[in-house]
Amino acid sequence: MSGNGCPLCSLDLSKERVFYEDGYFVVIRTKTMKGHSERFMIVTKEHTHDIPYKAFEAALDIAANIGRKLFKGRGKFIIMDSTFATINQHWHLVCTDLDPESKDFRQILKTGWLRVIDC
Repeated sequence: MSGNGCPLCSLDLSKERVFYEDGYFVVIRTKTMKGHSERFMIVTKEHTHDIPYKAFEAALDIAANIGRKLFKGRGKFIIMDSTFATINQHWHLVCTDLDPESKDFRQILKTGWLRVIDC
């Protein structure tokens, strides 16, 4: 990824926990875990706010497949939209468990869920 002042574009992937990478997306652990045992995001490598629908569908599938492995045996996890995204100028989605003890549980309940996935 490159840098243009955007924190997601400026990521040094060698210093991140990378779960998946291809020419268009990278899946990494989020910087702040907010009390969750696991939390990750799928990010476009290109600095853009919007992506084509087919890419969006592919991102959901990639996130779901990775989440099923990472959250295995923990019940459910969700893929959330970017309602409360700290970095809203770069497309990404966050995936997290539904731990009611997490620091952001109330915010999760107010955020749009794109998918709820059993694992």
